[in-house]
Amino acid sequence: MDTRTLFRERLRRSRDWAAAIDELEKELEQAGDKSEQSEQLYQLAELTEEVIPERERALGLYQRAWKLHPDNLKALTRAREVYGELGRHEMVAKLGEMELRSPAAAVDLAAIVGEALLDSGQRDKAEPFLQSALEKTPDAWRVKDAMAALEYDPEFFEDEVERLTGEAEKVDAAMGTRVLLRAARIMRAERPDDARLEKLLERLLDLNLDEPSGNLMYEALLARKERWDDLEAHHERRALAAPDPATRAARYRDFALEWIQRFKDRDRGARFFVRALHSVAANGAAPGAVRSVVAAFTLLKQVQGDRGEWETLVELAERVVDHLGGEEQLYVALQAGMVAWKQLGDLDRARRLLALARNLEPQAPDVV
Repeated sequence: MDTRTLFRERLRRSRDWAAAIDELEKELEQAGDKSEQSEQLYQLAELTEEVIPERERALGLYQRAWKLHPDNLKALTRAREVYGELGRHEMVAKLGEMELRSPAAAVDLAAIVGEALLDSGQRDKAEPFLQSALEKTPDAWRVKDAMAALEYDPEFFEDEVERLTGEAEKVDAAMGTRVLLRAARIMRAERPDDARLEKLLERLLDLNLDEPSGNLMYEALLARKERWDDLEAHHERRALAAPDPATRAARYRDFALEWIQRFKDRDRGARFFVRALHSVAANGAAPGAVRSVVAAFTLLKQVQGDRGEWETLVELAERVVDHLGGEEQLYVALQAGMVAWKQLGDLDRARRLLALARNLEPQAPDVV
């Protein structure tokens, strides 16, 4: 039985899955040499992403795995990717720089680091990374565009922004997006608090709502001004614009995690998790279509439980549970069954949910 399967078996027989993660981490401290410990910590971190809504826990495990055995570069890579999913481009740049010290670093990593630095306003620091990326991939248009955003005279930056803004009106949407991104990057570097930056980003996102650098800068701008309702509305707009139901559910999940981790707003995070789970149920998504369902339900139990909204929680579980698989289905059935029993006193619903859990794992503690 491989390590991932062993970890999952432990969870299936545990009442508190977060505590089980802690126990497994302690046990790994005694397991094998540093290389083996590193690989097992990496696998535990992957599982932690699915179970615990706050990303600090998984991020800590990924970085610990890499420090134990720096040749296990995928641990550092995944930590960087998680920061990217959370919109933390300053950490993307920091970890990316560490990755670049390895000869096994990905070919496109210098470009990722350079763009992250550029979009966070670190113009001078971005240039050598982008130059290195251009030497490796001379035909990469994103790198060329990022370099172009550095090639202006700061004394006359407003003239350049005006020129690019006018040019964007004469080209198609794809090229217009690129031109406006260049203008926004210049404005971000020179006048980050200028109202014109927001207008540029809004025009850009009207052309391409999913432009990654445009979204990073727009989210950072709204967050800096604490315009949380506007930011939530922007996320909702992006989710509704998804090309298919599975993508929409995944976007809701990603935004939920971002609200929890980056903006420290558990209530908004819970709202996006609810939308993600409703999307799964409404569209009959296949099991596994959306990751972190256990983490989502864990957070919802905490947030809705604090409000006494137990009926809402159980109704959501009943709606979504048949669209889940494996440990996710087991966890939701168990937790909702216990809530139906202990909080609502609804024995019929509790029996149905716990019977489903028993069929999945006869040795689960609350069904034995």
